[in-house]
Amino acid sequence: MPATNALASPLHSARDRLLDAALELFATRGFQAIGLRDLASHVGLHAGSLYHHFENKQSLLYELIESALTDLLSDTVGRIKGIRSPGKRLNLFIQAFTAFNLNEKYRLTLITHEFANLDQQQQLRIIQLKNTYSSVLRNIIAELNRSASKPAGESCPSTSAIILVLFGQTHWYALETRESQLSEILLNVAICIISNNKKPQSNMPVPRDC
Repeated sequence: MPATNALASPLHSARDRLLDAALELFATRGFQAIGLRDLASHVGLHAGSLYHHFENKQSLLYELIESALTDLLSDTVGRIKGIRSPGKRLNLFIQAFTAFNLNEKYRLTLITHEFANLDQQQQLRIIQLKNTYSSVLRNIIAELNRSASKPAGESCPSTSAIILVLFGQTHWYALETRESQLSEILLNVAICIISNNKKPQSNMPVPRDC
């Protein structure tokens, strides 16, 4: 048993170093600009040894994006669990995203910029995670609409608009913006969208997950 653990530890360490290096390099230089030799050199390994840890560069990118979305979803659900007020849940939803935005910028960059570099099957899995994340917000908005006697169908366009705002503003605010300040800004935008949203006309497209 001790020998097995001794062998497992270096492999785990090398894999973690590869993940950390890939996260930084893909986010700062772009997925297409980084080759396996670049990645291996960054962590002091031979390029061929990377295949002991990952099938290919694309599978490495997929793991990084999937884990980022999974962690964002898990943190969001954990924060709102047991909270009855939809207004408070909306606040906590925005806070969870803001914390991820400020503390996990590299991971957020991969989600927003490198999705197109995944294969079709990988993209479908990521879309499922995105839809699950969106459904958390949609349920909150639906409850807010019910309490305001608004049609339940209005939660869908509001959800889409808020998600676009959250993920689209990632490079908009200055680096020195405080987490509480950014959270307040985004919450006010979300409330404004929900309050002013009108049901789309019948000939307007509606996202498939709604």
